[in-house]
Amino acid sequence: MSLINDICTLQEIDDEVAGLEAAIADIDGRLAHSEPLAAAEAAFAEADARYQDLRRSQRALEADVAALDAKITPEEKRLYDGSVRNPKELTAIQHELEHLKAQRSQLEDRLLAVMEEFEAADAARRAAEAALAAARREREQEVAALEARRAQLASALAAALARRAGQVDRIHPASIRLYEDVRRRRGTAVARIQGSTCSGCRVAIPESVRRRAFDPATLAQCPNCERILYIG
Repeated sequence: MSLINDICTLQEIDDEVAGLEAAIADIDGRLAHSEPLAAAEAAFAEADARYQDLRRSQRALEADVAALDAKITPEEKRLYDGSVRNPKELTAIQHELEHLKAQRSQLEDRLLAVMEEFEAADAARRAAEAALAAARREREQEVAALEARRAQLASALAAALARRAGQVDRIHPASIRLYEDVRRRRGTAVARIQGSTCSGCRVAIPESVRRRAFDPATLAQCPNCERILYIG
């Protein structure tokens, strides 16, 4: 096999390696993060926060109502059990009871509204929790499939790298250095001569360079982009 053919084969292997590495990197990114799962977790967190806030509000209002009941009950007893006979004091007790009961009524109205909101929040939380559980199940299946695919790609990459090592051994180190330098700078080290132009940069190739590209023992380079040229 000619030198340029060996270089072209090396580039084909390197393109394969690059593709496999990109595919593995993509899988690694998908394994590290899942947008659907993150969205489901965020939705549940929001629903749970709303649920917890309303539950605290409900408990606080229930405690306030109970505290007012604790004040109203003994005052009602004093009003009706005959222990207080002074009309002025009875009137004061009655006014205090009216005030306390008005406060309790307002609190009970607020409590009823909060209870209705809490019921809706509880339903929303349950729905978000179910959606999160489904998203986690789907993520487990996705991860299993991704890990299996990654193992396949890793095996293919190892085989490609082994082929590359064998191919590099076939080529003179100076030619390898040239190839790797051009590939690093240009992305693609080898370009085909199409008619009389370089397929890499579309610039015309001098006839002297074109003739050199026919020599199987040498490497011709494009004067413009410096890619290694081959006829084909």
